[in-house]
Amino acid sequence: MDETHKSSLILILLAVVFVMAVGYSAFVQSLNITGTATIDSTWDVHIENIEVANEINQGKNVSATVGTDKLSADFEATLIIPSSAVTYNITVKNGGTVDAKLNSLIFDNSQNDAIKYTYSNIAQDDVIESNQTQTFSVTVSFNDQYTTDPKEKTGSLKMILGYVQA
Repeated sequence: MDETHKSSLILILLAVVFVMAVGYSAFVQSLNITGTATIDSTWDVHIENIEVANEINQGKNVSATVGTDKLSADFEATLIIPSSAVTYNITVKNGGTVDAKLNSLIFDNSQNDAIKYTYSNIAQDDVIESNQTQTFSVTVSFNDQYTTDPKEKTGSLKMILGYVQA
């Protein structure tokens, strides 16, 4: 190849590189995204009320109190004979702006085998919508399977509710 062709080829390559550099700089831009967001929500799920719904066959409520965390409750009842029972209606309110789902429902029964508990109208994954309530029942009763007269006729029960954002 002669010297002229080599010089021409070098000039063409330099021109291509120059055009590519100009083209790249024409397409390069700076993108700035700015903004703010505000989340305005409140969380307020709590036991609003506990009432004695029914005392059956000499069953007597001793106490029913809401815990300081407002999502636990303690129940104490005196049960005299088989089929004695006390039923409580518990109302949970979602006073917040976010729907709440029941994540856990824990009952810590007393050590008295003569006493048992049942609950109804509540289940894990139940949802309480914002500004709504849910009422369910807890019954503390004499265990009909217990065949001897127990020394202790008072039973206690602790209920703990755990809610998460639905």
